[in-house]
Amino acid sequence: MSPYLCVDASVAAKWVLPEEYSDQALALYRDCDQSNVVVAVPPHLPIEVINIIRRRVVRGLITHAEGQEILRTFTQFSVRLVIPPGLYEEAFNLADAFNLPAVYDAHYVALAKLLDCDLWTADERLLNTLGDKLPYVKWIAHYS
Repeated sequence: MSPYLCVDASVAAKWVLPEEYSDQALALYRDCDQSNVVVAVPPHLPIEVINIIRRRVVRGLITHAEGQEILRTFTQFSVRLVIPPGLYEEAFNLADAFNLPAVYDAHYVALAKLLDCDLWTADERLLNTLGDKLPYVKWIAHYS
């Protein structure tokens, strides 16, 4: 078993925003914490989560003050920003191989591949594109 597990921003945002599958995302995080599994993420994950929070503010779904509090809560979650050798090249190649429109998502996939661990996502588009081709890409709804 790998000492790592990867999540993408769609899962990490569920740690602090009440959404469908938030319970599964939080259970995954707690289980990692209790079993000393490192939640490894590429360096842009915090930026993506903060952007998700900001979009909620812009849409009027939460206030600015609520967004700040959610951001403070998010920063309490322990993740390790990891940039193994070859991450950027692998992400670029995976984006090309699977015709992904951007390399953001491919970085999560590449990191999981390089660390030989699972990637948990709530991004249906990504799962539909990769799930049956890359068995280490997992749907958060299936976490129990």
